[in-house]
Amino acid sequence: MSTIEISALRKNFDNVRALDDIDLDVADGESLVVLGPSGSGKSTLLRVIAGLEHPDAGQVRINGADQHGLPAHRRDVAIVFQHFALYPHLSALRNITLGLRHGLKLPAAEADARARDVAARLEITELLHRQPRQMSGGQRQRVALARVLARQAGIVLLDEPMSGLDAQLRQALRVEISEVLRAAGSTTLHVTHDQLDAMAMADRIAVLRDGRIEQLGTPDELYHHPATQFVATFLGTPAMNLFPATRGTDGYHTPFGHFAPTSHDRLTLGIRPENLQLTTDAPLTTEATVTLVESTGDSRIVHLQRTDNRFTLRCSNNTAVHAGDTVTLGCRPTDVLVFTGSEGRTIGTVRQLLQPNLTPSQETLP
Repeated sequence: MSTIEISALRKNFDNVRALDDIDLDVADGESLVVLGPSGSGKSTLLRVIAGLEHPDAGQVRINGADQHGLPAHRRDVAIVFQHFALYPHLSALRNITLGLRHGLKLPAAEADARARDVAARLEITELLHRQPRQMSGGQRQRVALARVLARQAGIVLLDEPMSGLDAQLRQALRVEISEVLRAAGSTTLHVTHDQLDAMAMADRIAVLRDGRIEQLGTPDELYHHPATQFVATFLGTPAMNLFPATRGTDGYHTPFGHFAPTSHDRLTLGIRPENLQLTTDAPLTTEATVTLVESTGDSRIVHLQRTDNRFTLRCSNNTAVHAGDTVTLGCRPTDVLVFTGSEGRTIGTVRQLLQPNLTPSQETLP
C-alpha cells in the first residue's frame, strides 16, 4: 500500500509563502495531478514530499509514517524530473541501473534484469546501449521514466516531465506514462501547468493558486462545476468566456439581456465556447462581430467581439461563418455560470439565480 497524507503544510521562502496550509490525501494507486500556473507552489509541494525541501509547518505522511527529518533517499518515492537528469557519459542501461546498484545495493544481474524488463514495457530496449546525446527528447524522457520505474518505489512523483516536448510527442507520452504507471500499480503525484496533461492523466486534480488549493475533484467535476472563476478559466481550450453583469436599480444588465436583481453587488457571467450556438432561437441571445475563424480540423474556433467584450465560439468545421460577419449567438441559462466577489466564487447558474423570464418551452436549444 502506497499513500500520501499531507496536513496543514506550510513553506516560506523569505517573505514569500509558497505553500499555505495544504491539506491533501493521495490514495493507494491513485493518479493525482497538481495543476496551477508558474509560481503557484506546485514544484515546492512535490519537493517537500520527496524530502528535497523541509516544510516550516505541517506534516507529510507516506504509508502512514511521518516523514519529518527523513532524508530523500530513505523515502519510498521516485522522481521524474522536468530535465531528464541523465548522466551524459553513461548508456541508457547504466543510467537506469546506477541507482539500483549504488543506492539500493542490488546485484548487477538483478539490476540489469529490472532495467531490461522496464525498457521492454516502454519499448526502448534498442536504446539501452546508447548515450543520451544519441537519443531524441522523447527517448531520453522514456529512459528517465524507466529509471524511476525500475526502482519499484510505491510512489512516483512527476515534475512537469513533458514540458519540453512537442505537442504530438506529449500526447503519445501521456498515454504511455499513464498505462505504465497504472500497470505497475504506482501511486502518482504529477505537477504541471498544462491543463491538457492534467485532464488526460488524472483521477483527481488539485488546482493550486498562490500556495493554496483552490479546488480538488475529478476532471469532470472541475470542468463542469468549477468552484471559482479562476478554476473555470484555467481549465478548457479555449478558455471560458467571461461577461460583466452591470447592476442597475432594476437588476443586472448583461450582453445576454436584463436579469432580476439579487443581493450580490458584483457579478460576472461565464460560458464555455462549446455551449454557445449560432442561432436566433435560444433562451438567451446576443449579437457580435466575427474577427477571426480558426480551423482545428474537426472544429472551428470563432473569435468574436461585442463592444469591449472579446470571446470565442467552438462550432463544427462545416459552419459557414467568416471574418466581418455579424452573427447572433444563443445559449441556455443552465449553461451560464455566475461568479461573485473579488475572488470570483461560483454561486450558481443564470437559471438558478437571476431568473430570466422564460417559458418552459424556451429552456432548451433547438
